[in-house]
Formats: sequence, C-alpha cells, structure tokens
Amino acid sequence: MSNGYGGFGGEQVKEESSWRYPIGIFLATLVLCAIFLYYYVGPSYEEFKGDLPSPAITEEPIAVDIAGHRFVPAANYTVYPRARRGGARDEVSLYALWPTMDGYTPTHRREFVDDDPKTRRLYITIAKRASPIAEAERIETLYMPNVIDRRGVRTPYQLTKFAFAERRADVPTNGYSDTELFVGADADEKVVALFCFQERDDIPSPECWRKFEYSNKIDVSYRFKRPYLPEWRAIDAEVRAFIESIDQTPPAE
Repeated sequence: MSNGYGGFGGEQVKEESSWRYPIGIFLATLVLCAIFLYYYVGPSYEEFKGDLPSPAITEEPIAVDIAGHRFVPAANYTVYPRARRGGARDEVSLYALWPTMDGYTPTHRREFVDDDPKTRRLYITIAKRASPIAEAERIETLYMPNVIDRRGVRTPYQLTKFAFAERRADVPTNGYSDTELFVGADADEKVVALFCFQERDDIPSPECWRKFEYSNKIDVSYRFKRPYLPEWRAIDAEVRAFIESIDQTPPAE
C-alpha cells in the first residue's frame, strides 16, 4: 500500500500519520507528570540513604559492629532505616520507651514520633569514641570553669545544679547558654554530668542528656525529656543495662 501521493512534476510526497503529534504530546505530558509526582510524593535523597527517622515494627535482630563491639538490637529499636542493614558503622541511633524500655510498637506511635514535652521516648546513641577525655575530666576542665557559681545549688534528686552565663547579642558565649549542668553520682559512685535545656517559654520541649564511656572504644549518650529528671538515676541504670543486654561482642582470644 502506498503511503504517499503524487505532487507537482510527478514527485512523491510522503504522507505523515495524523497520530504522530498527539502521541508525542501525550508522552511528553506523561513524563512531566511523572517528574511532578516524584518531586512532591516520591522518596527524597535522604530516604534513599535511610537517613530519615522511620520506625520499624519487626523485632528481627540487627547486628551492628562499632569499634570492635557487636551490638544486636531488635529492628524496632532503631531510629534510621540505614541501621537495619547492619554491618560496620561508626554509630547507631536507638530509641526505647521509658520505663519499660520497649521498642517501637504502633500502639505507642505518638510517643516515638511526636515531640511532646512529656513523651517517654529515650534517644540512645552508641558511637565510636571520638575523644579520650573521660566524663570526670570533662566536668573539671570543660564545664566547671564556665559556670557562674562553682558551689552550685542542691536539688531534691541527688544532683547539684550549676548555671551558665546567659546568651547576649553583644557578648560571646561559652556554648552552654540555654542549658543547666547537673552533677551527681550513679549507683557505682561514678561521677555523672547531665545537661538540661532550661525550662522557658521559648524552649517548648526541653530535654536532658548525658554521655558516658561504655568502654575504652565506645561512648554512649542518651536523651530524655526534662520532666523525668527526678528519675535520672533509674534512667541511667536502665540505659546501661539495655546497652549491656544487646552487646554480643565475642570474647577476646
């Protein structure tokens, strides 16, 4: 069948399909729609990497190796999807519900996901030690020289509170503004340094945190909401017990 017709001088003139342009427009529109949908509802670069917090329901154990230690938490304790791939890492972020120390469940989704001032979620980070300075040394060499009054103020929960200079626009600060330091001793009589954001209107959900040396290669830090500061001793003991429970490091030969 011929696909052309005769023109002037007997030249063959090619006949174009009437569907050519509509199909082209349709395909171009389809591509643009796909790009639009991906931009607004598709996974971001951080999601591809597993760098956005995303709770997991499964309790499948995940083996993470950090500085010669092997930690094996259940997947529903992990904050970031990348941790669920396991393997060697510099740190792993976990969370648990105080005081049961349970991992994520849909029943307690709001406690894990929302930033309510009284949420019972604990954030726990296990990391390779970045500094040889121990907690007691940090108190004496880094923290205490910057407090307003080295005598501090006793609290009802076996901690001494120290205040730092307030931040002002015309005066450089020491990096501890907006926070308070609480110093005490744990059940083993080891010194403890807790930082807490001040309770102020412009800090709507203040937290407290501590970092301690789990071993000569591992640091552990944890965060909790300030209303639970009176329970700090129990929180500290349970966090340490939790870390020990998931530490499955093979014994040294």
